[in-house]
Amino acid sequence: MISPEFFFSNLSEKQSKYFFSIIQKIGKEMDVKKGTAIIRYGSHPSFFFYILSGAFKTSIIQKDKPYILGFTFSGDIDCCPASLLKSSTNNFAIEAVLDSKVLICKLKDFQKACSMKDYSTITTNILANYVSILEKRVIETISLTAEQRYHILQKNQPALLKEIPLVHIAAYLGITQERLSRIRKKAK
Repeated sequence: MISPEFFFSNLSEKQSKYFFSIIQKIGKEMDVKKGTAIIRYGSHPSFFFYILSGAFKTSIIQKDKPYILGFTFSGDIDCCPASLLKSSTNNFAIEAVLDSKVLICKLKDFQKACSMKDYSTITTNILANYVSILEKRVIETISLTAEQRYHILQKNQPALLKEIPLVHIAAYLGITQERLSRIRKKAK
């Protein structure tokens, strides 16, 4: 849920480069096949991941119905922040919607590689960005139509949006696939 642009705009250039140098050093490259959950509901993840290529969905199931809370794409960092930092059970799943490649970064390795001050600054900024993304999503969900939200996705990720199965996009927008097809046809 966190993009590199966030780091370069909210941290000093030195801290941003420091952060990315650490994750490149400690990160373990992993291929994640489409449909594979990298973080399962009810797990205790001990890592965050940087998306080198591909896309993921964050979802929950309520009353046997899936709800997609959001997508993350190449260049984003994703995890279950509250679960990761509090060592508690997470309440959603993160699954690859395309064949993807990630860098898995264990939190304990990240903590060891950082100074305490840098760890605190970076973690605080990641959490602030995460809250801001969630706020934006809530505001968009209650104030914009599904069509308007689709156009935002289309503007931000035009190439990857063409590859993501329509069932996932429709679930994220809270509409049927038929309605999504009409929106997409109208947008052309």
